[in-house]
Amino acid sequence: MSDETWTIIKYKPKEGCEEQFIESLKRLYQLMRDNKKYDYLNDFIKIEATGEYVQIARMPSIDALIDGQVAGLEWLDSVDHLLERYPDDSRTEAFSGIKIPLD
Repeated sequence: MSDETWTIIKYKPKEGCEEQFIESLKRLYQLMRDNKKYDYLNDFIKIEATGEYVQIARMPSIDALIDGQVAGLEWLDSVDHLLERYPDDSRTEAFSGIKIPLD
């Protein structure tokens, strides 16, 4: 089985905070670009119907994913005031998994 790990993270900025949140996403993007010395993917999309932003990331291994968690949580703490909470009082809805090779 492959070690390649994918993570999907949803964020919902508060009304009126979208521009500031997008600037913060740029900071997160730059943080990852400056600190990852391996091949990875990190992109963002917006779900217009819900106002949520989705981060889609691919890391070469679970270890690489874990390696970035401290910096990621520090970034999340820095944008806490911009985010609505999900029903479970979380700032995000997220899941991760290891890629299943089909070929």
